[in-house]
Amino acid sequence: AHNDATYGHQNGELNFWVPLTDRKLTQVDLHCESVVDEGDYHAIAAKPGEIIAFHGSSCRHYINANTTPHTRVSMDFRVGVEGYFDPTWAMVGTSDDHTRSQVSL
Repeated sequence: AHNDATYGHQNGELNFWVPLTDRKLTQVDLHCESVVDEGDYHAIAAKPGEIIAFHGSSCRHYINANTTPHTRVSMDFRVGVEGYFDPTWAMVGTSDDHTRSQVSL
């Protein structure tokens, strides 16, 4: 399990995960802590196309291994939340900005 801060993401980001294949075929779920450093991983049994939001920068999470002959397909992305996201933030020791783009609605 990991949190995304380990990989250069800041706390002002919110994660979204969208499974595109049926978990009944792949036996794969997103597992996430309910609270930072709690270690109480819970499987989130999402249906194809269902959007799951979680705070992956601080809460540890993982996807269990797919041991079936079926391919798991999913999509994930992060959104910077206005008032919490710092566009000038950079992880110490890195220069990667994860190709940020701003969209206003």
